[in-house]
Order: sequence, then C-alpha cells, then structure tokens
Amino acid sequence: MRMRQEKIQDLASRVTELLRQNSQVEFLASESAVRVAIGSAIRDDLEEEDEIDREVEELLNRHARQIENEDMDLRELRLKFKRQIARQRGFII
Repeated sequence: MRMRQEKIQDLASRVTELLRQNSQVEFLASESAVRVAIGSAIRDDLEEEDEIDREVEELLNRHARQIENEDMDLRELRLKFKRQIARQRGFII
C-alpha cells in the first residue's frame, strides 16, 4: 500500500468532517464509526489497486519478450492493462 495508515486516518477524518458539515447528510452511526468505515473503504480501495498493479506486472513479465521484440511502449501498455483489469473487476481508477 502506497499510503501510510496515518494518512488514511487523516483523509477519513477530513471526509467525515466534510460530511458532518453538510446539512443534507445525517449520520446513522456515531461520527467515530463513520470515520472508521471511511478509513476502511480507503484502505480497501488502495489494497485493490495494489492487487491490480501486481496483476499488471505479472502480465508484463509473462509477455516481456514479445513486448521487447515489438518495441512496445511499456508505460502505455501498463496503463492499458491496468484500465482493462480494473474495468473487469468493476473498479474505478
């Protein structure tokens, strides 16, 4: 995961505060529970993205010879693979 736990907690606190300030939002749980749920969602998304990145690297490694032989742009290929895998998983990047 590319983000430290402290940063995730800080983001979760900021989002919770923004939601609390919105008059159209009503918490059905304690503010603390909302903050924990938001932090968990952020962490889950980061972990999913890390898993997608690992899968992309595996694909690139499996096809490394072909990529090299055809002189493909590795950065562009990595992005295309990442988008395709994310779309297949229903994950928005």
